[in-house]
Amino acid sequence: MAEDLESLTVSELKEILKQENLPVSGKKNDLIARLRENNSSVAQIKIPLYNQNKFWRRLKDKTWETKGGYVFSAFHIFIGLILILSSAGIGIYTVNQFSSKVPNYDLVEFDSSRAREYTQMLVDLGNPGRLSGSIEEQATVDAIQQNFTEMGLMLQYETFSVPMFDILSEPEMGICIPGQYPLGLQSPTPCGTADINAEYIEFNHMTDFVLQGYSGSRDIQFWQNEFTIVNLSDGSDDSLWDNASGQVGMLWLESVGVNDNTLFYGKARDSSLAGLIIVITSGNTCKIPSFEGTCIPFFKTVDVTELGTMPTDIAFIMVSNDVAEVLSNAFGNKDQNDVRLKLFTDMYNDGTMDVRVPCGVLPGQTDELIIIGGHHDTVYNAPGAVDDSSGVANVLELARQFSLLTNEIGPSYYTIKFCTWGGEEEGLHGSKAYVDMHSIELSELLRLYVNFDMPHVDIDLENRGNSVLFYGNGIEDIVHISNIIEVFKQEHPEISSKYELGYFYQTDEQVACSSDHCPFVKKIGKDIIGSYGDGSWEYHTYLDDMSRFNEESLFVTGTILGSYVLYLGWGE
Repeated sequence: MAEDLESLTVSELKEILKQENLPVSGKKNDLIARLRENNSSVAQIKIPLYNQNKFWRRLKDKTWETKGGYVFSAFHIFIGLILILSSAGIGIYTVNQFSSKVPNYDLVEFDSSRAREYTQMLVDLGNPGRLSGSIEEQATVDAIQQNFTEMGLMLQYETFSVPMFDILSEPEMGICIPGQYPLGLQSPTPCGTADINAEYIEFNHMTDFVLQGYSGSRDIQFWQNEFTIVNLSDGSDDSLWDNASGQVGMLWLESVGVNDNTLFYGKARDSSLAGLIIVITSGNTCKIPSFEGTCIPFFKTVDVTELGTMPTDIAFIMVSNDVAEVLSNAFGNKDQNDVRLKLFTDMYNDGTMDVRVPCGVLPGQTDELIIIGGHHDTVYNAPGAVDDSSGVANVLELARQFSLLTNEIGPSYYTIKFCTWGGEEEGLHGSKAYVDMHSIELSELLRLYVNFDMPHVDIDLENRGNSVLFYGNGIEDIVHISNIIEVFKQEHPEISSKYELGYFYQTDEQVACSSDHCPFVKKIGKDIIGSYGDGSWEYHTYLDDMSRFNEESLFVTGTILGSYVLYLGWGE
């Protein structure tokens, strides 16, 4: 019997204790000891559907290796059969193919107007953004905790010291072409106060150029004529980087992400550049209404764990394609026009700062956990209405609804935590640090992490798309989500008909580290679910404000994922 008990999960052990009216608190060894003292029989266990994980675990664990070195599992064969059946028109499997009874799903209450109010509250706290470690982030955390308190939730609050940057002064950028005077003379101080014929172009921070994550400090002024801008093309030619040593390099790219920024910033460091400018020539920020043809600059961070030694003296910015053309034309003719550059960045980028993680706790019948989360920080240059005030609004509204439900019908089987993360935009710092700090507890007790990051669809459904995608790395979870989507369609036909609702399964290896679900999968191997919306072209720019906001889309994502938590906690 001892071996049988050891083979059970914490959830299964607690189910036996619950059936025998024994306390369910404590760690696995405590639960086993309690059952041994009571002479409990493992054969008596009746595990609910949502705890029947052994089948899936065996599928994952059973593997074979071919002569060619490829490794595959029974799980892969199983998924392959599902896909074949689906493509043959039979459709993706549902719970009733494994059970004689389809679960009954109730949809959670969700007030979209409240969600909009929460979003507006968060946007108002940015100036313009809620950069991690800033006073704006602290004010945001205070407001979130106040809401948790008003809802009757217990508070947990932690700070984590992580690699972070700070903007010490407003960055500046401009060019000057010295004035021409009679007889071809120039001012003795080109672009100085006495050069009254000089031509100046000042570029606007936020609209014309934006800092990139962990930019270093640099102070290049007009009188320093030794600086020029060197065309690095797409960054693939190493000789161009070598020739740009000591100068400001400019990259022309179709798109950029964290990996690209990390790679190019590292090359700028290795080539001893004074500055690095990125230009984007295509993508969503080039399609924004009333700015057609202009690619609005946006923020992306770097992966500090991959970068290695941090460059502290290299200015790192993105400019609009319009500004890039001005710079390219001017510095392409420097031999004739003697154009001068001003580029000033004043940054703290090689130390640590505190990021915050507030949680509201709704105690359950057991210590087992469900965590619902989203990141409360934004990029420094954006109000962040969609990214990710919309996600935090879902977290807050579900916290309110589940608190009301607890007061009405009693606690959930699970303890539910509602957490918001700082440091997401700079590298998932808050959620990573939280999982590291609580890895033992989470490994034993966490059933599911629910992530809300941009779970929002733009108001212009016709031109920007209407899709909402739900994702997860647990087959059971995706099965339930697919069924809940069907219930949602039946109960809210007018709303659901506007949106294309889809779902997809990913293995742990396939899960991308694009948001705060990542450490729950990669560090402790737990099940996660989440949702992404459609049409946010303005995200990571100064235009991510309430003008594009669509609270109805939060009703869709919040209701569907919240209803799964409702099923797990209060259902069959």
